[in-house]
Amino acid sequence: MPGSELRLCGLDAKEVFGETMASVAERDPLLSVVVSDYGRRLNLERMRQTLPEAFVQCGIAEQSQVEVASALANEGFHVVAPSYATFITSRVLDQVRVMLGMMNSPVTLVGLSAGCEAGTLGASHMALEDIACMRTIPGVTVVCPADNVELAAVLEELAASPRPAYVRISQYESGMCIHAHGASTPIGKAEVLREAPGARVALLATGPLTGEALRAATLLAHEGIESCVLEFATVKPLDTAALDGLAGCELVATVEDHSVQGGFGSAVAEHLAGQAHAPRVLRLGMPDEYLEADLPMRLLERAGLTSEGIASSIRSCL
Repeated sequence: MPGSELRLCGLDAKEVFGETMASVAERDPLLSVVVSDYGRRLNLERMRQTLPEAFVQCGIAEQSQVEVASALANEGFHVVAPSYATFITSRVLDQVRVMLGMMNSPVTLVGLSAGCEAGTLGASHMALEDIACMRTIPGVTVVCPADNVELAAVLEELAASPRPAYVRISQYESGMCIHAHGASTPIGKAEVLREAPGARVALLATGPLTGEALRAATLLAHEGIESCVLEFATVKPLDTAALDGLAGCELVATVEDHSVQGGFGSAVAEHLAGQAHAPRVLRLGMPDEYLEADLPMRLLERAGLTSEGIASSIRSCL
């Protein structure tokens, strides 16, 4: 029911993570949640009541966290390993490369406070390179949910069908409940959120800035610039068929709260570069630099990633 989806969207993503783990625990005795100190903030009390032995605490040691998670997954457990996005990707990159990549351990890594959500803590806690790190590991699925409804659906799907995966979570004040009627698009498929036959512009978004992309499309439409909007919750494997369907557009603009280097926009550009008559690509994301501490929305505004900033960049490009 839409009411339950709207309730999820009104929660903190960490609460939704805990609720989803509790729901999975009620029907999956093989669930295991491996944490590195951060677990006390993840609303896992109900899960621990249902499956007390499913909670594994590794302390402040993310490398060990991935190793323990891999060992459990290789023994048949359905393993989820959450931590700050910066720590569960770049800090443990060698472990991920060997265990989720080479060994194909079916672990779901969950990166919390990704993008510039933790902007007040400074550059050390802003995860602006995590997509780039994870999508270079062969065999690792990379998913960036747009809202909490999609987050819950993605976690449920990965629990039911374990594989090496990274789920990126970021949340901002301006976030929109994209899936108020439920999230049904499976991992690996793009979703058309705004149709515009004959559109000059295709706005492609991943993660919570999908709402800003939708608002930007509305602003542009008021100026006579028609744009379709597609959400790519899955960055890897990329829905290349959806990209190939954009050949008639004048401009493809990608939107993400990640560095313009190596993220979703780069993945789109890499694919379209091999097409004979591909549209131009405008990559909108965080700048290729270390940012000083600031409020998340101010960081997004300075990077031109609000609806007004996105519309302005597209207008200038056209």
